[in-house]
Amino acid sequence: MAPEVHKPGLPTLHHMNHAQSQRVLWLLEEMGIEYNLVLHRRNEQTQRAPPELKAIHPLGKAPVLVTKDGMAIAETSAIMTYLLRTYDTEGKFTSKDWLLDEQVVSFAGTSLGTSTMVILLFEMIVKVSPWPFSFITKALKAQVTKGFTDPEIQSGLAYIQSMLGDKAWFNGETLGYTDFIVSWPLDVIAQRNYADLAEYPKLLAWRERVLEREAWKAALEKGNGYDLTTW
Repeated sequence: MAPEVHKPGLPTLHHMNHAQSQRVLWLLEEMGIEYNLVLHRRNEQTQRAPPELKAIHPLGKAPVLVTKDGMAIAETSAIMTYLLRTYDTEGKFTSKDWLLDEQVVSFAGTSLGTSTMVILLFEMIVKVSPWPFSFITKALKAQVTKGFTDPEIQSGLAYIQSMLGDKAWFNGETLGYTDFIVSWPLDVIAQRNYADLAEYPKLLAWRERVLEREAWKAALEKGNGYDLTTW
């Protein structure tokens, strides 16, 4: 954990490298509010969260947001909802279409998230399988990707692109909750080459806009690594 000077009366984000807490860090930078940041690192052998996170929240995972009142909030969606409802006093990120938000956010966290998790688990199993079991696990992975995860991810990306349409952001002309949530599964897919985003030009352009935002760049600089191919 990196040493930090904490200011009282501010929310504190517990952030881990190569993790989805990067999108919470991005949101904080976009909101332009003061916050404390505590950096944690994955175990290099297991890629699991460090044990000290258990002292912050029973789940022992990142992200965790400790509010200015000392309440620890886990889970990205809950953290983002709290931040937006508490600090977005001018309604800068207010949803323009709550039903679109509900549909895309739910899909990204369940259907699309499940597909990426399945293929990720098979990749990890192949990585740790000794010969000759590695030959078997590689064959199983190939069948799963061909018959399940590839088609599911492709149809999922087509669906999300259709919900984006011709808008700059899912929230229209300005960023909103859905944009922050969707960034994680699309980063996993893009970085791990689970699909070619060039086949989904509107999504590709959306992601390029994200990567060019000053708040995104600032979040990367303040974080401690965001390489999703390390697992």
